[in-house]
Amino acid sequence: MSKDTVAIRVDSDLRQRLDKLADAFGQTRSSIINDALRQYADHQEWQVNLIAERARSIAEGRAKLIGHDDVLAGFEQRFADK
Repeated sequence: MSKDTVAIRVDSDLRQRLDKLADAFGQTRSSIINDALRQYADHQEWQVNLIAERARSIAEGRAKLIGHDDVLAGFEQRFADK
C-alpha cells in the first residue's frame, strides 16, 4: 500500500504521549497515529452506514417506531421499583 504524507499539528503534551506509546510498543509515532486514525475512520464509517441503514428502514416502512411518550412510560414502568 502506498503511503501519502499528511501534516498535522499537535500540542506538545499529545506529542509526548504519542512518543511514549510508540516507545512502549516498539513502533514509530507515525504507526501509532496511523492506527488511531484507522480506528477512528472505521468507527465513523460504521456509524454513517448504520444511520443510513436505519433511515432506509424507516423510509421503506420496515422499522418499528416508538413515540417519545411511550419510551418515557416504558422507562418509568421499568425503573419504578428501583
